[in-house]
Amino acid sequence: MRGLSWSSGCTPRRNLRMIDANYVGFDGYRHRGRIIVNKRIARKTARIFTKLHSQAFPIRQMQPVDVYGPNRGRPGANDYASMAADNASAFNCRYVVGKESQRARSPHASGRSIDINPWENPYVARTGVYPNRHYLNRTLAHPAMFKKGRTALKTVRAVGCSWGGSFRDYHHFDC
Repeated sequence: MRGLSWSSGCTPRRNLRMIDANYVGFDGYRHRGRIIVNKRIARKTARIFTKLHSQAFPIRQMQPVDVYGPNRGRPGANDYASMAADNASAFNCRYVVGKESQRARSPHASGRSIDINPWENPYVARTGVYPNRHYLNRTLAHPAMFKKGRTALKTVRAVGCSWGGSFRDYHHFDC
Protein backbone atom coordinates (compact mmCIF):
# COMPACT_ATOMS: atom_id res chain seq x y z
CA MET A 1 0.00 0.00 0.00
CA ARG A 2 2.87 2.36 0.76
CA GLY A 3 3.38 4.69 -2.17
CA LEU A 4 0.19 3.47 -3.84
CA SER A 5 -3.16 3.61 -2.04
CA TRP A 6 -1.55 4.92 1.16
CA SER A 7 0.94 7.72 1.72
CA SER A 8 1.96 10.00 4.56
CA GLY A 9 -0.89 12.29 5.58
CA CYS A 10 -3.60 9.72 4.85
CA THR A 11 -5.71 7.86 7.40
CA PRO A 12 -3.18 6.05 9.59
CA ARG A 13 -2.64 2.45 8.47
CA ARG A 14 -3.40 1.28 12.03
CA ASN A 15 -6.99 2.45 11.38
CA LEU A 16 -7.40 0.20 8.34
CA ARG A 17 -8.47 -3.44 8.17
CA MET A 18 -8.29 -6.01 5.40
CA ILE A 19 -11.49 -8.01 4.98
CA ASP A 20 -11.32 -11.40 3.28
CA ALA A 21 -14.73 -12.32 1.90
CA ASN A 22 -16.39 -14.86 -0.35
CA TYR A 23 -18.39 -13.59 -3.29
CA VAL A 24 -20.22 -15.08 -6.25
CA GLY A 25 -18.40 -14.23 -9.46
CA PHE A 26 -19.95 -13.49 -12.81
CA ASP A 27 -19.16 -17.12 -13.66
CA GLY A 28 -21.56 -18.28 -10.90
CA TYR A 29 -18.77 -19.77 -8.78
CA ARG A 30 -17.59 -18.78 -5.32
CA HIS A 31 -14.44 -16.66 -5.19
CA ARG A 32 -12.43 -15.12 -2.37
CA GLY A 33 -11.59 -11.44 -2.41
CA ARG A 34 -10.00 -8.75 -0.26
CA ILE A 35 -11.04 -5.20 0.47
CA ILE A 36 -9.34 -2.58 2.69
CA VAL A 37 -11.64 -0.47 4.89
CA ASN A 38 -11.56 1.76 7.95
CA LYS A 39 -11.68 -0.30 11.14
CA ARG A 40 -14.92 1.50 12.09
CA ILE A 41 -16.76 -0.14 9.20
CA ALA A 42 -14.94 -3.50 9.14
CA ARG A 43 -17.82 -5.46 10.72
CA LYS A 44 -20.40 -3.74 8.51
CA THR A 45 -18.32 -4.55 5.45
CA ALA A 46 -18.03 -8.20 6.42
CA ARG A 47 -21.83 -8.36 6.92
CA ILE A 48 -22.45 -6.71 3.54
CA PHE A 49 -20.33 -9.20 1.62
CA THR A 50 -21.62 -12.17 3.62
CA LYS A 51 -25.20 -11.20 2.77
CA LEU A 52 -24.45 -10.41 -0.88
CA HIS A 53 -22.77 -13.83 -1.16
CA SER A 54 -25.81 -15.58 0.36
CA GLN A 55 -28.03 -13.76 -2.17
CA ALA A 56 -25.75 -14.85 -5.04
CA PHE A 57 -25.31 -11.17 -6.00
CA PRO A 58 -22.56 -11.26 -8.66
CA ILE A 59 -19.31 -9.36 -8.18
CA ARG A 60 -16.71 -9.47 -10.93
CA GLN A 61 -13.71 -9.16 -8.62
CA MET A 62 -12.60 -7.75 -5.30
CA GLN A 63 -8.96 -6.93 -4.68
CA PRO A 64 -7.08 -4.03 -3.12
CA VAL A 65 -6.80 -1.13 -5.56
CA ASP A 66 -2.99 -1.25 -5.26
CA VAL A 67 -3.03 -4.09 -7.81
CA TYR A 68 -3.74 -1.45 -10.49
CA GLY A 69 -0.55 0.50 -9.87
CA PRO A 70 0.04 4.19 -9.14
CA ASN A 71 -2.30 7.00 -10.08
CA ARG A 72 0.01 8.84 -12.49
CA GLY A 73 1.01 12.22 -11.06
CA ARG A 74 -1.61 12.12 -8.31
CA PRO A 75 -1.90 10.52 -4.90
CA GLY A 76 -3.38 7.06 -4.51
CA ALA A 77 -3.57 3.95 -6.61
CA ASN A 78 -5.05 3.98 -10.12
CA ASP A 79 -8.80 4.12 -9.50
CA TYR A 80 -9.55 4.55 -13.21
CA ALA A 81 -7.91 1.18 -13.98
CA SER A 82 -9.66 -0.43 -11.00
CA MET A 83 -13.06 0.81 -12.24
CA ALA A 84 -12.34 -0.29 -15.81
CA ALA A 85 -11.56 -3.78 -14.44
CA ASP A 86 -14.93 -3.76 -12.61
CA ASN A 87 -13.15 -4.17 -9.28
CA ALA A 88 -14.93 -3.76 -5.93
CA SER A 89 -12.69 -1.62 -3.73
CA ALA A 90 -12.71 0.76 -0.77
CA PHE A 91 -9.68 2.52 0.77
CA ASN A 92 -7.61 4.63 -1.61
CA CYS A 93 -6.08 7.90 -0.42
CA ARG A 94 -6.82 9.79 -3.64
CA TYR A 95 -8.70 12.74 -5.05
CA VAL A 96 -12.34 12.61 -6.19
CA VAL A 97 -12.58 11.18 -9.70
CA GLY A 98 -13.19 14.08 -12.08
CA LYS A 99 -12.08 16.67 -9.49
CA GLU A 100 -8.37 15.95 -9.37
CA SER A 101 -7.44 19.51 -10.41
CA GLN A 102 -9.31 20.80 -7.32
CA ARG A 103 -7.37 18.37 -5.09
CA ALA A 104 -10.61 17.37 -3.38
CA ARG A 105 -9.99 14.29 -1.22
CA SER A 106 -12.25 11.37 -1.99
CA PRO A 107 -14.32 9.83 0.82
CA HIS A 108 -12.33 6.68 -0.03
CA ALA A 109 -9.30 8.38 1.56
CA SER A 110 -10.88 7.70 4.97
CA GLY A 111 -11.60 4.05 4.13
CA ARG A 112 -15.30 4.54 4.88
CA SER A 113 -16.56 4.28 1.31
CA ILE A 114 -17.01 1.15 -0.81
CA ASP A 115 -17.40 0.81 -4.58
CA ILE A 116 -19.05 -2.35 -5.95
CA ASN A 117 -19.33 -3.34 -9.63
CA PRO A 118 -18.36 0.04 -11.14
CA TRP A 119 -18.76 -1.20 -14.74
CA GLU A 120 -22.46 -2.00 -14.25
CA ASN A 121 -22.95 0.96 -11.91
CA PRO A 122 -21.08 3.95 -13.40
CA TYR A 123 -20.29 7.35 -11.90
CA VAL A 124 -21.42 10.51 -13.68
CA ALA A 125 -18.95 13.35 -13.04
CA ARG A 126 -18.76 16.80 -14.61
CA THR A 127 -15.75 15.57 -16.56
CA GLY A 128 -17.32 12.37 -17.90
CA VAL A 129 -18.80 9.00 -17.09
CA TYR A 130 -16.58 6.45 -15.36
CA PRO A 131 -15.81 3.75 -16.32
CA ASN A 132 -18.35 3.55 -19.18
CA ARG A 133 -21.65 4.96 -20.48
CA HIS A 134 -23.46 1.72 -21.38
CA TYR A 135 -25.05 1.11 -17.99
CA LEU A 136 -26.22 4.71 -17.58
CA ASN A 137 -29.41 3.26 -19.02
CA ARG A 138 -30.73 2.18 -15.61
CA THR A 139 -33.64 0.32 -17.22
CA LEU A 140 -31.26 -2.40 -18.43
CA ALA A 141 -31.61 -5.72 -16.67
CA HIS A 142 -28.30 -6.91 -15.23
CA PRO A 143 -28.03 -8.83 -11.95
CA ALA A 144 -24.95 -6.81 -10.85
CA MET A 145 -26.72 -3.44 -11.02
CA PHE A 146 -27.80 -1.53 -7.93
CA LYS A 147 -31.31 -0.15 -8.37
CA LYS A 148 -34.03 1.11 -6.09
CA GLY A 149 -36.10 -1.75 -4.73
CA ARG A 150 -33.51 -4.44 -5.43
CA THR A 151 -32.51 -6.77 -2.61
CA ALA A 152 -28.77 -6.06 -2.96
CA LEU A 153 -29.28 -2.32 -2.50
CA LYS A 154 -31.55 -2.92 0.49
CA THR A 155 -28.87 -5.21 1.97
CA VAL A 156 -26.13 -2.57 1.86
CA ARG A 157 -28.44 0.14 3.17
CA ALA A 158 -29.68 -2.11 6.01
CA VAL A 159 -26.25 -2.04 7.68
CA GLY A 160 -26.25 1.76 7.64
CA CYS A 161 -24.50 2.66 4.39
CA SER A 162 -25.86 5.37 2.10
CA TRP A 163 -25.95 4.87 -1.66
CA GLY A 164 -24.45 7.31 -4.15
CA GLY A 165 -27.29 6.73 -6.62
CA SER A 166 -28.89 10.06 -5.71
CA PHE A 167 -25.82 11.88 -7.08
CA ARG A 168 -25.36 9.43 -9.96
CA ASP A 169 -22.47 7.48 -8.45
CA TYR A 170 -24.23 4.15 -8.71
CA HIS A 171 -21.36 1.95 -7.48
CA HIS A 172 -20.56 4.08 -4.38
CA PHE A 173 -21.59 3.53 -0.76
CA ASP A 174 -20.63 5.68 2.27
CA CYS A 175 -20.64 3.71 5.50
